[in-house]
Amino acid sequence: MRSVDEYGREFSAAATWEQIRCKQPVVVWSKFIWFAQGVPRYAFIAWLAVKDRLSTGSKMRFWGRVQCCMLCGEPGETRDHLFFAFPYSYTLWLQVIDTLLRPPPSPDWSEIVARIMAGSVGSLQSILLRLAFQVSI
Repeated sequence: MRSVDEYGREFSAAATWEQIRCKQPVVVWSKFIWFAQGVPRYAFIAWLAVKDRLSTGSKMRFWGRVQCCMLCGEPGETRDHLFFAFPYSYTLWLQVIDTLLRPPPSPDWSEIVARIMAGSVGSLQSILLRLAFQVSI
């Protein structure tokens, strides 16, 4: 085995990645977003949503742009409002998850994420709930 400062005869992308990346502790919600049955493009957008990095009205205010919710006129367009607090999106969310999460969750973002992450349902239901969450986002 060679040290990190020695050159080898062949290139290894995995070894290079391990050398250049900054390792961080694993976040508690990582398995909620990244799982084998997930769709990468949905996982990426859900990852942005969980980190609250989507370009919502509340984020655009920092850029000097004022944007209300295009659907209802609410002045505080936030991630939480768009996906679950807005009555129409919440109603759709309840129809999508139907019997997967009982009793139905409140429209609170953190409660929904916490209940899905709790894993109090079977394996298949857990996969379906995580996929439904990502597709909804």
